[in-house]
Amino acid sequence: MRFLMVVSLVLTIIGVPTAHAVYECGGVEDTCTCGANNPYPCCDNDGNCTWYAWHSACCHWDMALPGWGNAKTWAQYAAANANYEVLPDPVVGAIACRTLGTYGHVAFVIAVSGADITVEEENCCSTCAGGMRTHTYLASYFDGGFIVPVGGIVPPACEIVIDGTPKIIDEQTDCFERHGQYWWDDASGHDGHLFYTYTTSDAAADSWAAWRLNVSVAGNYEITAFVPSPALSISQQARYRISTSGGEHTATVNHSTSGGQWVSLGRFWLAEGTTQYVRLDDNTGESYDLRRVLLFDAIAVEPVADCTDECTDGDAVCEGDTGFRICGRFDGDVCLKWGTVSFCGPDESCVEGECAPDPQGCVDDCLAAGRFCVGQTATIDCGQFDLDDCLDEGPVTPCEAGFSCFGGECREGDVPDAGPDSDTGEPAATPDDGCSCRAGGGSPLRSPGAFFGLLLVALLLRRRRD
Repeated sequence: MRFLMVVSLVLTIIGVPTAHAVYECGGVEDTCTCGANNPYPCCDNDGNCTWYAWHSACCHWDMALPGWGNAKTWAQYAAANANYEVLPDPVVGAIACRTLGTYGHVAFVIAVSGADITVEEENCCSTCAGGMRTHTYLASYFDGGFIVPVGGIVPPACEIVIDGTPKIIDEQTDCFERHGQYWWDDASGHDGHLFYTYTTSDAAADSWAAWRLNVSVAGNYEITAFVPSPALSISQQARYRISTSGGEHTATVNHSTSGGQWVSLGRFWLAEGTTQYVRLDDNTGESYDLRRVLLFDAIAVEPVADCTDECTDGDAVCEGDTGFRICGRFDGDVCLKWGTVSFCGPDESCVEGECAPDPQGCVDDCLAAGRFCVGQTATIDCGQFDLDDCLDEGPVTPCEAGFSCFGGECREGDVPDAGPDSDTGEPAATPDDGCSCRAGGGSPLRSPGAFFGLLLVALLLRRRRD
């Protein structure tokens, strides 16, 4: 972990003699305007939890908190003030309060995960490290509860208004906010400036930043991020979190292969208001030992043409007899459209958006059901072996050694010498017996042709005698 461990969470009271200017504390400048100046001091170790909590409320709530004394009494005073309420459970953006200890403790909640919360905080004591740090506690550590404004937390509007026209939100505007103390900048990137920090594989973020979206005209927008190309080892898995009224979305970008490019994070419906944002955390999963930097530069928000759903997600329709289309999101916008035509398999047709066997579309592979010879050494079956109504040829089955195929069966011995084997399922042709005297060969006298032939011979012989 890169944050400096603190030994104590002892806080100062208002008016401690060692306090100095309230416009900066622990490297954090009090630049937010909320109608009042921070009334809390900054201690000699360059930190104070009450100073930082007041500053966080000013920046994130656009509200100047009253002077509530030591940290241990904040929850008590907030509960008695009609503008605030104290929740029993943590929410992001609340001020967490601890009443135990000599002075108590307050911190600004930036993440909630089960029984754990992650906060930004400063501390004041002679042995405490100065500056702001990010730290994870059990939520139960803050026994005083969690202060929020009545009506919920609504961030103040920033200077760049998303009004249906293309906008660029630069990291040097008040719509960009940095958290944590590990930051460096470089004279490169969009408009010649960028911020960066180093990646970590920690469970919680140490340093992170957000581009706040002040939307006055709701609609579909594409959000892109500019990736600079400084001469540094760069993150390969920057994970952007896009929080919209429809939920949180993620987009992972390889900064090392995207230098000098605007990279799309996706298309989103942005509702009117100030609560939506794009966020990038330093805990990308890449170890700090790799010394890879995470780049923070401008993002762009550009409207895309409004669209309407053409269909219901997952529906399918037939396209002709054998084609079909499926409904989904295929072109990057948020609307549902029919996809390109896909086709059913052989012997199939489309029925109500689904491919089904087509009994009219198949052809028999053989002439009759049964088993037939394939030459003199194998058999083949003819039958219905799939879902359609047509006859199909089955696999060829060789006869065993010493067996030959005759009459559709493998029989021991050689095939009788009856000419070429034509046992293929077709009706057998009448044998050409010629003048054979075999039984069943037919009597010559019973053949019409033979009868007329004999009659002709008799007439000729009679003429000669005359």
